[in-house]
Amino acid sequence: MGMWTIPKDPEQSKFSNEELDDFVRVIAEAVHARRMSVPVIMALEMAKPLSFVSYSSLVIFGPILEMIFDPVKMEKLQAVVSDRNRIEQLITSLENLEKSNKEVKEGESREQR
Repeated sequence: MGMWTIPKDPEQSKFSNEELDDFVRVIAEAVHARRMSVPVIMALEMAKPLSFVSYSSLVIFGPILEMIFDPVKMEKLQAVVSDRNRIEQLITSLENLEKSNKEVKEGESREQR
């Protein structure tokens, strides 16, 4: 598998499906906690066709980014960005979190939650 080859086979991935599902859930919860769900969903929808470019950028800038961020998380992010189904899973998770947030009563404050 070369540098410019996106792994399509699940056996080629370093991480199991459960690990990547958990990582997507953690990302969705972090984005939702910062109240950035709508801009992130819009950005992901626009960038979905360019997932190869995003993956390639993460591969190229990975060594620099790994000095700042956790290398394991960077590799998981590469795995998520390389798969359009995972991007769609992230979008769905964010939408579900937004829907569950709207189900909270109108008059309820943050302190009452």
